[in-house]
Amino acid sequence: MTPVGTRILLAALCAVGLLAAAVQPASAEPARSASTQHARREGHPTIKLDRLEFPEGIPGARYFKKHLRRALRHDAYHADWGAGRGTTIEYRFFVRELSLETQDGVLHVRCTAYGKLPSGKTAKSHLEFGGSPSRRNKIVRRVLEIVSRGVITRLAEMERVRRGDLRRRRVRAPH
Repeated sequence: MTPVGTRILLAALCAVGLLAAAVQPASAEPARSASTQHARREGHPTIKLDRLEFPEGIPGARYFKKHLRRALRHDAYHADWGAGRGTTIEYRFFVRELSLETQDGVLHVRCTAYGKLPSGKTAKSHLEFGGSPSRRNKIVRRVLEIVSRGVITRLAEMERVRRGDLRRRRVRAPH
């Protein structure tokens, strides 16, 4: 085949490929896994923070409580509760200890918190974290985010167990 013939053949193949792509229906969706389709079909449950207790007497407590409420909302939305649209899940969150100490030029933040479902199931998280005293607010916010994520993840796992949803997602039931 001549070089001109090869170019004509390649141009024709490209034109056929573009034509096939243009003719394909716009509603065609890419293939998704079964779990993605299931999650998409179900939607998100409504998650309500029934009560939030936060220790008083900490400088900036109001600011930290507001940040914690935002972190809890974010973590609860992104957690897999094993329920779908139309379902309401309520939980309570308690920060039992939030202490800040400075020793030898290092800020030590200690936080203990737990969450509770209406069924009486509880999840607890404890964290000790250190850093520069000049970055106090950033360190406390980070500690609250970590504790929040841990408690919410565990509460969501317990809710999935209660709903019998662990087998479908191939997750081992907690001990």
